[in-house]
Amino acid sequence: MFEYPDVFEDFYTHYGITQVPFATTWAATATHAFASLIQRNVGEVVWYTLSLNPAIAEARHEVTGVRVRILRSSAMHRQLWRLFYLCPHSWRWRRFYHLYGTVASYAALASPGIVHAVRSDQPRAIFVQSYVSGRFDILLFLARALRIPLVAWHAGGDPELYLGRRIRRRTLRRADRFIASGRRERERLIHDFDVPPDRVTVILTPIDIERFKPIDRGAACGLAGLDPNRTYVLYVGRLSPEKSVDTLIRAFGKALAADGKTDLLIVGDGPDKAKLHLLARETAPRHIKFLGWVSSGDEIVSLYNAAACLVVCSATEGFPTVIGEAIACGTPVIASDVGAVDEVVLNGITGWTISPGDEAALADRLAHVARHDDELMFMRREARAQAEARLAPAVIAAQLQACFAAVGVTPCPAGRG
Repeated sequence: MFEYPDVFEDFYTHYGITQVPFATTWAATATHAFASLIQRNVGEVVWYTLSLNPAIAEARHEVTGVRVRILRSSAMHRQLWRLFYLCPHSWRWRRFYHLYGTVASYAALASPGIVHAVRSDQPRAIFVQSYVSGRFDILLFLARALRIPLVAWHAGGDPELYLGRRIRRRTLRRADRFIASGRRERERLIHDFDVPPDRVTVILTPIDIERFKPIDRGAACGLAGLDPNRTYVLYVGRLSPEKSVDTLIRAFGKALAADGKTDLLIVGDGPDKAKLHLLARETAPRHIKFLGWVSSGDEIVSLYNAAACLVVCSATEGFPTVIGEAIACGTPVIASDVGAVDEVVLNGITGWTISPGDEAALADRLAHVARHDDELMFMRREARAQAEARLAPAVIAAQLQACFAAVGVTPCPAGRG
């Protein structure tokens, strides 16, 4: 299994994760959920990640059970990375990021050591998390050289940001199987890239519905240190431009800041933190609270259950894990109508979808939430039912088994073999 970042340093360090916990205990992404289910229901998973400077060679992940191998990226990639990010004058060529990103994505895996590592593990299939960059093409070539199938999973992202898009028009259709994040992604693969329809399966992100479940709101507020007499709107995610948290803050200010009974809780961190703090002080200083990253599972479950709704107003998404977690807790969701969000955010049933960037529509929905407690009670029951029917690990495990069986990988009991 290969994830989508070129190297560890491109993604995980932004979340404060170092290589040892990454390889042994940290399990906070949709990728971990997929890896765990494949490990238990299909076969032994070897998770490869690349690094500029590996701090650990190999470990058994305590949560997912997969074997994690951290390999050094190619010499060419390391030189490009350092030149682009560390050179004192690198700011001069940041406008050429798309070109750099394309070349780097092909170069990262172009190392004999990586090829040797994969060959030595004798995989029955290659599972690649994303197909938006040159990594997909390199792994497709490697799969063909090893005469094994390649299964590609869409984990989100904007198709216009594809690196090597022209090449992908020729190579994408050659993958043996696709796991699409939703019906829209499935149709895009079929119509824009001529992928045969029988190769594309929609599989949503699995959610641990035993961990994420409805609990009494009063108890949830007590566990989270919140006042049960107040109403809470919740955001959980990275504080970065594509998440449009500024739109949420302004919409909250217009809709609910004046009522004095509602607070906006923002869970997360990121490069927009300082800007968003300033905007919050200007908009509704007493009613917008930044909680930082919440690492405790019990605390995040309590926050979902205490909230009247979760808001996800990103410009682009695949299937956000936080939406699945909220739905499993029975919490209605207001979300941008992007990616696979509409798979479980059903208008008037489990929440509402709005157009990306539509601040007025978001403000209207927030005001609606504050005025209709009876409707929210109905939505909570429907949300939980959706999670049980479509996001439960047992449901997703059966779908994954069928997907891999379609390319000749028969399940091995308990992930052995």
